[in-house]
Amino acid sequence: MTDAADDARPGYLAIDLGPSRLTAGVVDTAGEVVLRDRVATPPRNVWPALTQLVRRVLAANPTEVAPIAVGLTCPGPIDHGTGSMKPVGKPMWHDFPLRRELSAITQLPVYLDTAGRGLARAELWRGEFATVDRVDQDFATLSVGDEVDGALVSGGVVLEGLTDNLGQFGHLIVEPDGAECVCGAAGCLSAYASVRAIEASTGRELRRTPPARINNVGIMIARACASLAAMFDVAEIIVGGVVPEVLGPPLFDALAKEFEVRSSLPHLASVRVRGVGSRQIGPLVGAAAIALAHHRPDAPAPD
Repeated sequence: MTDAADDARPGYLAIDLGPSRLTAGVVDTAGEVVLRDRVATPPRNVWPALTQLVRRVLAANPTEVAPIAVGLTCPGPIDHGTGSMKPVGKPMWHDFPLRRELSAITQLPVYLDTAGRGLARAELWRGEFATVDRVDQDFATLSVGDEVDGALVSGGVVLEGLTDNLGQFGHLIVEPDGAECVCGAAGCLSAYASVRAIEASTGRELRRTPPARINNVGIMIARACASLAAMFDVAEIIVGGVVPEVLGPPLFDALAKEFEVRSSLPHLASVRVRGVGSRQIGPLVGAAAIALAHHRPDAPAPD
């Protein structure tokens, strides 16, 4: 080991694995992205492409930051026992031993979770709730991008659910008997607000979405947020991901109007729905937050 490596400050290798792009980088323990790289997700041979990306990032990594663990966000549901994922509608991705293979490549412990839960972890680490007393850290997240999912935080704890997959909010019904979702149900939020759904309905790339469609996306997200507020009695719902970031203020204007109509219960009057951009908490910070939350240097690495 070189003297430079001995003097390096710790950090995390962060990876966001999405249906449209693979992103990897190095994030230091202050949550600053030191290095990033990305490639389009190939229709086939995803794992060789991810391997090449990870090796390229590690080779380019500045010597002053030494990753001590890998944090990865990916589509759920996730089998945390085997370290693999089972995304709905993508059987070719099922059961690949992602955690094991990445650990073999990097020689580091690997921790994986969904983008929505990464957003929640990042908010606790770097967001507005980082300065709030833990007892008052009650919020939900909604990550709207290639996939739609989220997380629930109560008393500063990211709740897990029976299989550690709580937060599949993309399958909340926002339009009964509406558009068919890849899960087989009708009217799920994902069928209206995911990148794939928006682009399929307009025949345009996301940044060229017509105003009427943006308004519809905001309405559908608002309906999901109203359901989350009523179910979980949280202080805030934080909406992140590439869809709200690209569609911007018009989406949030439509969201605010519909949310006001849909959340008329008296105790929900103070619920706040707000956005968060990638410059504040991006996908790599969310992935690093997963590693930060779970890695214990003296504990054995996940199998």
